[in-house]
Amino acid sequence: MLGVCNGSNPFVRGHNNNRHLSPDEMDNNIGGLPVTDCRLRELFNSLDVDGSGFLEKQEVRKMYSQFDNFGVDYSDREIEQQINKYAIRDDGKVDFDEFCCIILSVAQR
Repeated sequence: MLGVCNGSNPFVRGHNNNRHLSPDEMDNNIGGLPVTDCRLRELFNSLDVDGSGFLEKQEVRKMYSQFDNFGVDYSDREIEQQINKYAIRDDGKVDFDEFCCIILSVAQR
C-alpha cells in the first residue's frame, strides 16, 4: 500500500483479520527496516547530507554494520561483499536504486 506515506489510508486490513496494520507496520518489516519506497527515500535522503544523490560506500558500510543481524557478527569483508553485490559503481558511491537493493536484501534475512 504505497498511499500510507501520504496519509491516504491510516489502516490496512491485517493478515489475521482481527486487527488492522498501522502505517508503521506497513512501512517497516519485523526488524524495523524501511521497506516502502517512501521510507527508503526518507532514509536515503537523511544520509545524503550534501544532496548529491549518492552515498559514500563507507557510510553505507557503517550503517549496514549497525543493523540487527539477529546474533550474527558479520566481518568487514562479509559486509563489503554484501554491499558490492548491489553497489556496482566503481567510484565508491551508492545511488538510490543500489541503496534500496542493499536495504531490501537485509530485510529479507
